[in-house]
Amino acid sequence: MNDAYTPVSQLLARLRGRIRTYVWAEAILLALVLLGVVFWGGLLVDWMFEPSPEWRMAAHVVVSVAVVSIIVWWGLRRWLVDLSDHSLALIIERKHPELADALSSAVYIHQHQDRDDMHPELARRTLQEAAEAVGRIDTDGLLNQVRLNRFALLVGGLAISVIALALGVPRVWDAYTERLALSPEQWPRTVSLEIDGFEPDGQGGFVRRVARNADVPLVVKASLAEGLSAPERVTIRYRWREGRRGRDDLVRIGDAQSGRDEAQRFEYLFERIASDVEFEIRGGDDRLRRLRLEVVERPKVTALSFECQYPAYLDRSDRSIPAGPRVELPEGTKLVAKGKANKPLSQIRWRRVVQTDDTPVITNEATTDFEKPLTVAADDMEMEVELVDENGISSAEPFRVTIVSREDELPQVLASRQGIGTAITYNAQVPVQLNIEDDYAVNSAWVDLVHDGESLPRVDVAMPAAANGEVITLATVDLAQLAKEHADDPLYQFSEGQLITITAGASDRYDLNENSRESTARPLSFEIVSEEDLMLRLAANEQNLRQTFESIADKLLLLYDSLEKMDGVASTDLVVVATAEATEVPSDEPDENELTEDADAQLAREAGRQAETARQIGDEVLGVAAGFEDIHAQLFNNRIENTELSDRIGNRIAAPLRSLGEQRMPQVAERIADLVNEGTLDIAKNETRQAIAEVEQLLREMQGLENYNEVIAMLREIIRQQDEINEKTKEQQKSNLRDLLLD
Repeated sequence: MNDAYTPVSQLLARLRGRIRTYVWAEAILLALVLLGVVFWGGLLVDWMFEPSPEWRMAAHVVVSVAVVSIIVWWGLRRWLVDLSDHSLALIIERKHPELADALSSAVYIHQHQDRDDMHPELARRTLQEAAEAVGRIDTDGLLNQVRLNRFALLVGGLAISVIALALGVPRVWDAYTERLALSPEQWPRTVSLEIDGFEPDGQGGFVRRVARNADVPLVVKASLAEGLSAPERVTIRYRWREGRRGRDDLVRIGDAQSGRDEAQRFEYLFERIASDVEFEIRGGDDRLRRLRLEVVERPKVTALSFECQYPAYLDRSDRSIPAGPRVELPEGTKLVAKGKANKPLSQIRWRRVVQTDDTPVITNEATTDFEKPLTVAADDMEMEVELVDENGISSAEPFRVTIVSREDELPQVLASRQGIGTAITYNAQVPVQLNIEDDYAVNSAWVDLVHDGESLPRVDVAMPAAANGEVITLATVDLAQLAKEHADDPLYQFSEGQLITITAGASDRYDLNENSRESTARPLSFEIVSEEDLMLRLAANEQNLRQTFESIADKLLLLYDSLEKMDGVASTDLVVVATAEATEVPSDEPDENELTEDADAQLAREAGRQAETARQIGDEVLGVAAGFEDIHAQLFNNRIENTELSDRIGNRIAAPLRSLGEQRMPQVAERIADLVNEGTLDIAKNETRQAIAEVEQLLREMQGLENYNEVIAMLREIIRQQDEINEKTKEQQKSNLRDLLLD
């Protein structure tokens, strides 16, 4: 029975082997088809997009996984399937229905021949029929050979195309195989485009950082090296961050020629760019992809201050001041400009703006803080600071600051006589008030004396303890003291008829150069006169003052008369108002309130005018008081020994005059101005009468002074005449004596 089954067993074994071979062939051919398709598809994609080695490595991994998946799924998985004799028999019987299940029955009998219920003769006959049918079965027709042939033809075609590429276009083959080997080299092209100013962004693209709202020009160059040409057209395709897209042509600049020029230039301008934009450049067979403009803020100065170290002559402590567009600083100030920017910097460009040299001084400091030492010279200085950030973007406009050098001015000296006139006695003390102003600080002061054309040694003037930019001091030149200290020096012997000139001067503390820092006031001249001559001059001054005061007295009397008239007007107004109350007033006439308001307004206006007159009288009184005080001071400073005269002028005239001008007359003006209030007119009149009484008392004192002066003048005239008589008597006696001797 086993011998009869042998042909069947051999048939099934051959079919099993063919099936397994078919499975592996189909899997391998399918994998080869995939590789061929990927080869040509990759060639197209790689030529168009030129992915980076990283992306190509990722593609290799994906393709490798796909090939392995095909081998495993289409090959190994089906090869491991158990192909039993019964299954194979059914496959053959499905293809050959004429077997009438003989083959599958033979397999069944062979597998169950040990069963007791199987009829031996029937089993032998079934196996014999199956063995006879085996010779008529063609196993080749059992498998889909057409499908396999198609895959084989496709693989052959792909292989032939690859071989043709390698043999026919070796440049492309070499470039592609190198790129398949993950070479970073680009595809050889007939056009080679380059763009300036971009750098790798670490993600396979290229980036250029630009300032917000700036005009950004793009410069693309098409190389004209050997084997390369410039395209007729270069286009840009872009996409803004918010999603807007667009395309445009670049502008061709000139007409470059191969062999003469290195490249053909194309340009494009993004105007006032405000957001990021991604774009690519296309020209001929070349592409520049994954280009990006990233918008950043410009660097700018957010704070700038000057740490000032002032020169020693100012005697001023250091301090920090904010720097504005214009800063005024004293000459010689050393300062450090300290600033802060809104972002990290790579460069700070300091430029001194002058016509002859505008070369910037560049410091490299990658920080947001910066500083620059400067010195304020004699001339003004304009400085510009330009910031450059780490991306090479400069500030929109340089931050400019003008440092104005405040040149130290010479001190201004004003000398004035203080309690002394142009005429002095030989033993007078001469007070001179010095008003000295300097823009910073006064260093010293002095007076120079010239006696009858001869210069005397300089006399230093004591300065106040806290002398600063404004000094008021009194310099006293004591002629008697100088004559005493230099008794043997004829230059210090002062006598009548000589001239004394006093010139005050001062200097400041400026020490930045050796130029003189002295300035002088207008010279003051003095004539040395006798006491009699001086008294006559003072008497003339006193007479003028008395006449002025007499006119002031007349004005005061007129003021009082005006108050009397105002009193009468006010009473009349009251009568008018009272009459209006008792009489029926027609509807078109003013009523009581209107009459009262008009009277009050008129009274207020008149009171204001008279109050102003009172104030003017007070000011004039003070002027007269100052004149008498000056006479009193001249008596003292010229050392006129006359206690009665000094007491009369100082205590009985000058002091009451000042009290009248400073106290009484302001009270009179205040009372007059308040006349609108009821009952104040009498008060104002009373104050005015008191002022008149004081004026009359002062006029009596002045008249007494005039009489006193007249008496003094008469006595002096008598003394002068007596001296003349004595002198003539002596001369006559001498003459008589000579005559006697001659006889």
